[in-house]
Amino acid sequence: MNKFIYTLFFTFICAISFAQELDTTMISLDEVVVSSFYQSSSTSSQVVNSQKIDKINFGQEPSNVFSKMPSIISLNDNGTEYGYGYYRIRGLDQTRINVSLDGCPWNEAEDYGSYFANSPDLMSSMKTIRVERGSGSSYNGIAGVAGGIMLESVNIFDPNNESYAYLSYGSFNLHKATGVYNMKPQNGWGLHVKATHQYTDGFRDYGFNNSQAITIKTGYKFNDRHTIDFLSMNGYHRNGQGWIGNTIEELEQNPRANGNIESETDNWFMSMNRLQYKMWATDNFLISPSVYFQFQDGSYMFDLDNYMKRMCGDNTSYNMLYDYGLRHRMLGANIVGKYYLSDITITAGVNGYKFSRDHFLDSKSQNIPIEEYYSNRGIKSDISTFAMLQYSPVEKITLSGNIQYRYAAFDYHDYVNTNNSFYRNDNDTEWNFCNFGFNVEYVPINLTKLYAKFNRVNREPTRSDMFGGNENFTGEFATLKPEISNDVEIGLEYSFNNRFYANVNFYHMWFNNELILNGEYGLNGLPCHDNSLKSYRSGVEIDIRWRVVSSLNLDVNGSYSSNKCTTETFGKTNHILTPAVTANADLYWENEDFNIGFDTNFRSKMYADMANEYTIPYLWTLNFHGSYNYKDFEFGVRVNNLTNKVNYSTGVVNDMGKMMYFRNAGTNFVASVKYIF
Repeated sequence: MNKFIYTLFFTFICAISFAQELDTTMISLDEVVVSSFYQSSSTSSQVVNSQKIDKINFGQEPSNVFSKMPSIISLNDNGTEYGYGYYRIRGLDQTRINVSLDGCPWNEAEDYGSYFANSPDLMSSMKTIRVERGSGSSYNGIAGVAGGIMLESVNIFDPNNESYAYLSYGSFNLHKATGVYNMKPQNGWGLHVKATHQYTDGFRDYGFNNSQAITIKTGYKFNDRHTIDFLSMNGYHRNGQGWIGNTIEELEQNPRANGNIESETDNWFMSMNRLQYKMWATDNFLISPSVYFQFQDGSYMFDLDNYMKRMCGDNTSYNMLYDYGLRHRMLGANIVGKYYLSDITITAGVNGYKFSRDHFLDSKSQNIPIEEYYSNRGIKSDISTFAMLQYSPVEKITLSGNIQYRYAAFDYHDYVNTNNSFYRNDNDTEWNFCNFGFNVEYVPINLTKLYAKFNRVNREPTRSDMFGGNENFTGEFATLKPEISNDVEIGLEYSFNNRFYANVNFYHMWFNNELILNGEYGLNGLPCHDNSLKSYRSGVEIDIRWRVVSSLNLDVNGSYSSNKCTTETFGKTNHILTPAVTANADLYWENEDFNIGFDTNFRSKMYADMANEYTIPYLWTLNFHGSYNYKDFEFGVRVNNLTNKVNYSTGVVNDMGKMMYFRNAGTNFVASVKYIF
C-alpha cells in the first residue's frame, strides 16, 4: 500500500513539473481560495457570500440557514434556531456530508459528526459558505456521500471588512453579544478577532444552550505572490440535551415538554487551528500547503432510568447516571496545487491526518458499578491523493474529470478489557477506495449552460455503526460493509442581465450497501444504521432568483423526490426522515438602508419507521425579517412562525410502538442592534 501512495505522490509531482514546462497564458493573480480547489461548477450548489451572511445572520445555528436551500431539512434539540442543530441533504444525515474549513477537515474522523454548536455565531467569521448537494470526492479525506459544506474564513487582507459590536435579544431568554475587530491591512499584516457569548433557555424544557467562542485569524502578505495566515477557532458550550421525544398526549399537556431530563447535559470545548501558505510559483501555478490541528474535550450525561422508561417501556429503577467522556485530537497536513493553461486547468493534491479519540466512563458517573467502567481509544489514519483536469476543447464546451485514491484504517485500544483491542488487520478495519467522477458543460447561447455529471464514491461505516451504538467494543461488529454511492445529475442554468437566475437540476443516486437509518438509537444517543440491499434517491431541484423591480426581489427554490430502499426485514420501503417535497420562498424589498420581507419554509410529511407505518406531519412556517441602517447603526428583527403553527422537526418510534415527536417553537422573535466602528 505504501508503494502505491508513493507512486501517486510521485505522479502528482511529475504532473506539476510537466505543466510548468508547457507554453502558458498569463492569468490574473487574484486571490484563489484553497477551499474551492476541489469544486466543480456543474455541481448543484449554493453559495452564501459575506453580503448575504450580514443580512441573515442573527447568530442562528448554520443548519437553519442550510434548510433554506433545495433538498435540505434541519432538525434541532431545543425547538429553536439556537443550540444543537442537525441537517440532512436529500435525506442523508450530516455524517455523510464532508465539511471543510479553508480546505481542512471539520468532521471528526470516527463517526464523521459535523456539529456547529461548539462554534456559536460561526457565520460572523466566514467570507462564504458553499453548500453542495450530491455525491462528490474531496481532497481532504472522506468523500461526501450526500454533499459537502465548504466554509471559507474571512479574508483578512480585505480593507473593506468592518469592525462592529452586536447585541441581540429574543424569545426564550435568548441573548447574544458579539464583538468583531477587523484591522485594516497594515504593512502587509491582516487581523480578524471575534468574541461571542450566546445563551437561550430553549423552547423545550431544560433545552438551554450557553456558548462562548473566540476566533483569531492573522497573517502576512509578503507581496502579490506570497501570503501566510493562521486561523484559530475556539468554542465552549454547556447544553441541555433534547434527543428524546415526547408523545402527543404529553405535548398537549405541556407543549414545551422534553423527553430528556434536567440532569442530562453536555459540556464541550473545541479548538480548530490551521496554518496555510499560498504561493504563486509562476504566473500560472498556485501551490498551497497547510497544516491543521483539531482538539475537542467534553462529556455528556445519560440517565438510564429515563431512557429505559421512555424508549423501552421498562420501569425498573436502575438509578444510574452515566457521564460519557470524550477527548479527541486530529493532526494533519495537505498540499494542493493548481495550474492554469489557456484551455486546461490541472488541480492535484495530497492530504493526510491521524485522529485519536478517547472514550471513558469512570467514577464521575453516579451509581455505576465498577465493572461497567471503560477506557478506550480509537485511532483513525487517513491519507488521500487526488487529481482533477478541466479542459475546454472548443469555446462552448468544458470537460472535467477527477479521481481520488483514499486509504483509511481504524485501530482500537481497550485499556480495561485488553482482549478486545484490535489492530486494523485483525478485523478488516482497513479500507482502500478509488473515487472518481466526470462533468461536461455546454453553453449553447450566452447566459445559458447545460451540464451533466457522474460521481462514484465509497465510504466506510462509522465507529458507532460498527460497534452497534456502544461506546466500547463488545467483541462483535454490527456491520462492516462500506457503502457506495453513484450519482448522475443533469441540469440547466439560465441567467439574464443580473436580474434573473434559474437552475433546474435532475439527479438519480443509487447505492450499494447504503447505511440507512433503522429508527433505533444506541445508548450513546446516536442513531443506528443497517445496510440496505438496494436503494435509490431521485428527484428534481429548482432554484430561482428574480429581481422583480429595482428593489423588490423574489427567491424561490424547492425539490421533489422519490426515495426507496430494500431491506431483508421490511422489503421495499421508503427512506425514513426523507421528505418528498421541500420548498422555500423569500419576498423582500431591499435598498441601501432598508430591508423588509417575508419568507416561508415547507417540508412534506416524512416516515419515521422502516415499515412506513408512522409519519411526521408536514412542516410549514411563515416568517418576517427586516433591518434598517442609520448612520453607524444597523437595527434588525426577525419573527419566526407568524401563524403560530404547531410543527414537529422530526420524530421517532419507541420500542412500544409509540410515536414520539420533537416540537418546534411557536411564534418567536429576535431583535438586534449592530454598531459599526
